[in-house]
Amino acid sequence: MPGPGPGLDGMPGPALDHTMAGRQGALDAASSGQGPSQDEPMFNADFAWEAAINPVLGGGVEQQDEAQDQEQDGAPHPEQSAPDAQQQAQQAAAAGPHPASELVRKNVHGDRIGKRLGRGVRKAVGGGSAMTAQQQAAFADLMARPVPSFRQIAIASVRGGAGKTTMAALLASELARHRQDRVLAIDADAELGSLPLRLGLVPQLSLFELAQANPSTFDEVSKFLSRTSEGLWVLSSTRGGRMTREFDVPTFQRALSSVSRFVSAAVVDCGAGILTDVNQGIIAQTHALVLVTPGTVDGALSARGALEWFANNGRQHVFQRAVVAMVSHAPQVNADLGRAEEMLTAWGLPVVQVPYDRQVATGAALDLDKVGGATRQAATKVVYQAFARSLGLPGVQG
Repeated sequence: MPGPGPGLDGMPGPALDHTMAGRQGALDAASSGQGPSQDEPMFNADFAWEAAINPVLGGGVEQQDEAQDQEQDGAPHPEQSAPDAQQQAQQAAAAGPHPASELVRKNVHGDRIGKRLGRGVRKAVGGGSAMTAQQQAAFADLMARPVPSFRQIAIASVRGGAGKTTMAALLASELARHRQDRVLAIDADAELGSLPLRLGLVPQLSLFELAQANPSTFDEVSKFLSRTSEGLWVLSSTRGGRMTREFDVPTFQRALSSVSRFVSAAVVDCGAGILTDVNQGIIAQTHALVLVTPGTVDGALSARGALEWFANNGRQHVFQRAVVAMVSHAPQVNADLGRAEEMLTAWGLPVVQVPYDRQVATGAALDLDKVGGATRQAATKVVYQAFARSLGLPGVQG
């Protein structure tokens, strides 16, 4: 969801003149010693709801243009009576689930226009390269390296709202872009995971059906999977965006055994927390773990608590294959992220800071071409660190 402010790119939302007029009227009343009359309503009649929720809907400029078009056309605005609650419920049930894309006013770019223009200028003059030729060669070599067997990368978080599913979608998509073999993303969130939504898919079959089947070829397995435009295969825990039944470790293992022999790597989006039976079972089997935490001091403390739990419960081996991703959820965070990073690197783990991104913050299907450059670079770092550890190799430097 876009960051705080009156509108995207700092543009004011509509009905600003009305708001200023209302404020001036209040000041005049205060200066004259007269307060509002008892008959005066408690709300401002000129209040513009569209302007108030403009950051959520995401397009102050577009909304203003739409309003101007309506005024120029002279189209009347007929008054409509609101349907009662029962009628609304019946209409919603008949319509079924709405795609997330319908809830977002426009598909925003992760970077603001100024940053995109600046990056284009730097490319034109040959400066500002994100990676050196040596680093690019090392990354390409790692992505081209064959896997000895199926590799599983788990994405987990201490609590909900950390950005875990977003990171799972980003990492799986980036891995699929770089690998020539099959890459799978698995939604293993028992509480109605949103991984398919973030990947722009509405699967009609789930891992529950795959767990009950006995496919012998990938053609048979693919009937239970969905596929993105990036070539990423997806196995969902829900069917048509709806919960089906209770999710447990045996169900996950049966589904995984059916598909793992046909893919090189799988990115598993776990549910929130690290202590549930399902998440413990998945982490125990995984070749690499990405621990996602909010990019705040509190988030770092939560991640440190998780690492302490692993250390105190005989799970020290997790440290050798774990990566920490600190995800920022606001454009400006007044926190000492450097100190928070030091707190986690003291455990010997690589820590990657993932900056705030307007495209990611929409909460809808990710458009990788519109994810900001810094976010893509951070996601790529996490991909390489995690995939290297899944192969028992040291992480990529730089």
